[in-house]
This record gives sequence, C-alpha cells and structure tokens, in this order.
Amino acid sequence: MKIEALYENHLTSLLLIKHHTIFLSLLLVLFSATGYDSYAMAAINGNQHTITVQYANGTAPAYVIFPDNNQTYVISQRHSWSEDSLSRYNLQSYTIDNGPIVPIARESSGNFTLDVSSDANHVVVFFAKPQFEVTIHGIDNATFVPSSPTQDNWFDDSTDIQFMVPYVISSDKQDTRLQLDGWSLDNSDINVISKQESGSFQSGTIHMSSMHTVDLEYKVQYYIKVISSFGRALGTGWYNSGTIVDASVIPGNDIIENHVFLGWQGSTIGNQNQMSAETLADSPKVLVANWSVDYTNISMGIIGVIAVLVLLVIYQKRKMPPKM
Repeated sequence: MKIEALYENHLTSLLLIKHHTIFLSLLLVLFSATGYDSYAMAAINGNQHTITVQYANGTAPAYVIFPDNNQTYVISQRHSWSEDSLSRYNLQSYTIDNGPIVPIARESSGNFTLDVSSDANHVVVFFAKPQFEVTIHGIDNATFVPSSPTQDNWFDDSTDIQFMVPYVISSDKQDTRLQLDGWSLDNSDINVISKQESGSFQSGTIHMSSMHTVDLEYKVQYYIKVISSFGRALGTGWYNSGTIVDASVIPGNDIIENHVFLGWQGSTIGNQNQMSAETLADSPKVLVANWSVDYTNISMGIIGVIAVLVLLVIYQKRKMPPKM
C-alpha cells in the first residue's frame, strides 16, 4: 500500500511538472513573438517574479505582469467595463494569493489602483458584478429606491428597484406646469396615473435582469382663473393644454341693488353675453364677469319712504285740534 501511494504521488508530481513545463514553453513562445523573451526566460528560470491578474467568473481576460523584482507595482483597473451594449461589469472586491476578500468602494467610472509588491509571485483576483441600466425618458431628476450602488442609473443583476418622480413639475412660465399622466415600461401599454396636486409617484417593482426603458407621460397644463365681483364664479383651476373649459357665474341675491350681467371679459368661445361660457386652454387665461348695477330699486325705495313721511305729516296735521 505504501509503495502504491508513493507511486501515485510520484506520478502526480510528474504530471504537474509536465503541465508546468508546457505552460512555461508556451510563455516562451508567446513572449519571444512579442519581444519579451528575456522576461519569459527569467520567469522560466525562476529569476523573474510575476503578478498574475485574473477575473472571477471570467468577467475579463486574465493577464501576466513582469515587474522589476523587489519593487512595488501599481495595478490600474477600471471600475466599470462593458461586456456588450446591454450590460456592464462593475468592480466590487479583490483578493491576493487566495487571501481575504477586500471590498472596493463602488464607483461608476474612473480607475481603481492596487499596489502589489514584486518580492515574490502573486495572483490578484478581481470580483465584479454584472449591472443593467434603467433609462427614464420625460424627466431628468428621477429618484431610485434603493439607490444605485454606483450612484447612477445602473443596478446590480437580480435586484429589485422602484423609481419616484414628482406628480407636478413647475415651469419657468407663469401659470404653466407639467402634470404626470401615465408611464410605461419597455414600450408596453401606458399605465394611467391618477392626478395629484403634490407629492411623488412611486412605481411598481422593476426586476433588474436586463436593461429597461421607462417612458413618462407629462401633460402641459395652464391655469384658468374665473373672476366675478358679484355672485359665485365657477371654473377656476388647472387644465390640460387643448381642453375646452366651462366657465360660469351664479348671481347673488339682489336686495337693494339690481345687478345686470353684461358679458365676459377675456378669450371665450361663442357668445360672451351668457352667464355660462367656454374657453380653450391653450395658454394661461383670466375670465372676468362684468356687471352693471341698476339703482331703480333704491330710487323706488327712497320715493316710497318720502311718500310715507308725507302721509304721516298730513295725518298728524289732521289729528291736531283747531286753534280757538
């Protein structure tokens, strides 16, 4: 049994030596063709230390560095690199010579640098996460929940996210705004959103197993103001561009003064002399109900009061006894 074990160990050693020899021979051929045959010979002879850079799960091709011995070599590794037009890899951590895994601060761009001593052969393994992009059309300031680990619009594979956008976006133009009306995911049917005057809309869950496109539908709205100095004006509010707006006024109770409706001041559709009118919401507008005041009732009242007073005076005079 001992002899068989020794034979197996010896055979294993021979196979390892054979594979190592083949690997070194390939190195010699490769680097001789590229002008680095002296580095290859030094590595074969054991005089040249190497730094082998590998990528877990084959996220990028491995390569070998031949630094000057007993020096510090700086490895520069991109934080993100593309696999194809639909995804990318983002640097997450590394390990040296099968040591502990060291986390790397997640960044979307730029390079991560790692100092490695060339006092011996080393193997550096980088770990990266596949990521997919979410593109949102219709707004520039969407918020993601949870936020991207790289502080942009790229998210790790197999994570679930949501986005938040304001219901209303103010405009630089007076009495003009944008109102969220609906949204779609990856060119699907529009999901209608109930209108809100404030706050933020939060989407349903989006699973990140591929890239996604979100289309937001915001409608331009104008503020239409209906004013009346008498009675109650109806129709003031925000309206989508192109909407036909109904404006009207309910007269108040005339007791002394008598108010007569003269018509609307402002852009209206059709007859302006009716208490109900229409206008097109193609810009901010103000509609004013004009009235005139008829003082006939006041005049009749004054005449009536005077008449009563006269009658009282006559009555009092008739009641007085004649003078002796």
